[in-house]
Amino acid sequence: MPAEPLSSTLDEHLVDALQTLAGKHPGFRPVHAKGIVCSGTFIATPQARQICRAAHFQGRSVPAVVRFSNASGDPRSDDRSADLRGMAVKLQLPGGQDTDIVALSTDRFAARSPEEFLEFLQVQLPDPATGHPDKARIGAFLADHPAAQAFVTRSTTAPPPASYAQETYSALHAFLFIAEDGIIRFGRYRWEPEAGEIHLAREDAAKRDPDFLQSELARRLAIGPAFFRLLLQLAAEDDPTDDATAVWPKDRPVVCLGRLRVEAISPTSPDDERHLLFDPSRVPDGIDLSMDPILLARPHAYAVDFGRRNTSGAGDAVL
Repeated sequence: MPAEPLSSTLDEHLVDALQTLAGKHPGFRPVHAKGIVCSGTFIATPQARQICRAAHFQGRSVPAVVRFSNASGDPRSDDRSADLRGMAVKLQLPGGQDTDIVALSTDRFAARSPEEFLEFLQVQLPDPATGHPDKARIGAFLADHPAAQAFVTRSTTAPPPASYAQETYSALHAFLFIAEDGIIRFGRYRWEPEAGEIHLAREDAAKRDPDFLQSELARRLAIGPAFFRLLLQLAAEDDPTDDATAVWPKDRPVVCLGRLRVEAISPTSPDDERHLLFDPSRVPDGIDLSMDPILLARPHAYAVDFGRRNTSGAGDAVL
């Protein structure tokens, strides 16, 4: 189903707020500004074709472009800091079509709708009278919005992973998967590292370089590829599929859809980032969008951001 555009005013306000909070960093995203682009391949499991008829789930090797990132809007963010991490994967399908999976190192988003997300962003903006955020106002908002509180807590306390290749990344939106026989199921993606999930204690992280995640990944891939399993958690009939703040119970069935092989860092990674766009609403035949308002809003806010930075010689849209 096509994504309905937001009002142009809401699109603009969302990007304005993100860019204000990120600070002035021409040429970079307002979030996930610091990243690294890799090449790889994806191969689906036999189970995947039973779930979905999409081309990349039929068992053939599919080229992949992978971007790992820190969630901060500062391109000089310290890899040792508490922060969310991102993993965006572009699968290049036969016939020139792409489909993107965008995931974070958390299992829920901060807001259920674009309007609520805008309110969440704007409450953090500096008070014109003081030049600083109003902590009382932020606290009152978080008290009234438990999902935002959970998101902020996770964002500000999440310890850094030992490696981008040793973090679990969850896609926060539900999608509708259509099998060859017409059976439909809602599910949510999750990338699970085969090397295991490892996070650093504060004292161990302090001993690392500020850019250690990128340098560690370079050393790792020089020795051999990193692997992730693409898992799909299937929704029960009464699980909400239109709410990115809702976490489904852990007892829901999980299916392994395939294996991602991350092979090498792109030799033109900085330039690649200026031309790449990862949009989770870009889906092929066999997958449809849920009615999640945040998911449906993404491509239009991305277009605003991409247009602004493309005009100024900048790059990609918000992850």
